[in-house]
Amino acid sequence: MATTINWPTGVISVLRADMTLVQSTPIEIRELNINTFRLRLKDLEDDADGQVWATTHNHNTTVSVGGVTLARVVEIINGYTVTFENGRYAVNLVGANSNIGDVLNLNTVSIRAANSAGLIQATIWDEPIAGHLTAGTTGKALSDAGVAGNPWSTPVTGNTTAGTFGELVGKRLLTVARFLGLK
Repeated sequence: MATTINWPTGVISVLRADMTLVQSTPIEIRELNINTFRLRLKDLEDDADGQVWATTHNHNTTVSVGGVTLARVVEIINGYTVTFENGRYAVNLVGANSNIGDVLNLNTVSIRAANSAGLIQATIWDEPIAGHLTAGTTGKALSDAGVAGNPWSTPVTGNTTAGTFGELVGKRLLTVARFLGLK
């Protein structure tokens, strides 16, 4: 990663090419992993040029509370600011909560932070549901819901209660018999 720091001005510069391309059309979207970014900042602080300057950030690692893993927090401090290489693209900040949006030097880049007071590690959502089927839990509710919340996989027949969208579609649906009757 070619992130650089102008030590006298305190400007941290992030190059477009150093971020992961997520989408190229209709608008280019890149992703900055905040943990990778902070590790690069630490590397720059350890260099001979950086050792005499103030620390760039605070870092609080992931924390497990009651079996839930909360995401890390990275806070840019000591007057440092962040500039993304100018251009017409968006950047998703991922992997941690941060204050990057608060210390940003504005240009045409759109920054999209997903901070949350209790941002939970993505690994929670990848957890097998089979181990979370206790009555009264969200895991049990998700398992019980199955495909019930998916209207695209629900058969039209038997879903025609009066006054519902299913009734409207059922009455207007062109069946093979109706099609053959049109000839």
